Amino acid sequence: MRLFLLLVLSLFQLTTTAAEVVGEFEEVKMKTFDGEKFKFPSAMQGKTINLMFLGMSDSQENGEWQQERLIEWHEALSARLVFDDAVMPYHFPAMSSPPFFVKGMIARAMGEEYENTVPMDQAGVLYLDDLEEFATAAGLVADGQPTIVIADPAGKPLQAFKGEATEENVAAVLAAVAAIAPDSVIQAPGGEAEVAEEPVAEDAAEQAG
Repeated sequence: MRLFLLLVLSLFQLTTTAAEVVGEFEEVKMKTFDGEKFKFPSAMQGKTINLMFLGMSDSQENGEWQQERLIEWHEALSARLVFDDAVMPYHFPAMSSPPFFVKGMIARAMGEEYENTVPMDQAGVLYLDDLEEFATAAGLVADGQPTIVIADPAGKPLQAFKGEATEENVAAVLAAVAAIAPDSVIQAPGGEAEVAEEPVAEDAAEQAG
């Protein structure tokens, strides 16, 4: 059954316009929401995949909207048990750096939204010199849409997905994860292997970069 699931998910991937990313993230020294120092992206610890939930915005309203949508993504994927030592999730709201005296206030407010959902040592705000340059260097686009990035153990981006956590989009991300990390557990909450009945839409993931 598990092999059948992986084969089906691989077929979904072939019908999905997943964006292969050509670029690298710039190194950023930051703190996670538990207050610990963190060197992005190299400090991520996924043995096979680092699954990044990236909300890139210089607008407070859009940034908060993306954060909510990315938490929905996290919940949808964790319900299928995709997270383990091989596939680790990381949440990074990203913005051009504000005045230093408001950074702590912003981080505290955003961190509260992740409590009881996302590990505090796997999430934190990326304060950047230039948001657009950050995105461009990584082969991404800061377009106001939630971004899911599949990165390798060193933090190099491999694929990117855009949009909300629809069933089709979640299936597309699960297919991409299964193709790289076939030993990861991908199941529905009840323990039965989940196989989508409809092909993934062509626009489930948008080209980034």
